[in-house]
Amino acid sequence: MQLAVAKNSIGDATIKKVGDFYANKGYQVEFLTADEQLKAQQPPPKTQKKRRSAI
Repeated sequence: MQLAVAKNSIGDATIKKVGDFYANKGYQVEFLTADEQLKAQQPPPKTQKKRRSAI
C-alpha cells in the first residue's frame, strides 16, 4: 500500500519486494539500475560483525 502512495510502478514494487525477500534471507542485495527512485529503495547493506582476533 505504501508503494502505491509513493506512485511506484508495479514493476518497481515487485523488484523492491523481491529485494526485501532476499535481504531477509541474509543475501546482500543491490539494485543495478539507473532509476534513482528505485535505487533509493534498495535494502540497506548487511552489516558485518567484528571478529575478535585470537591472541
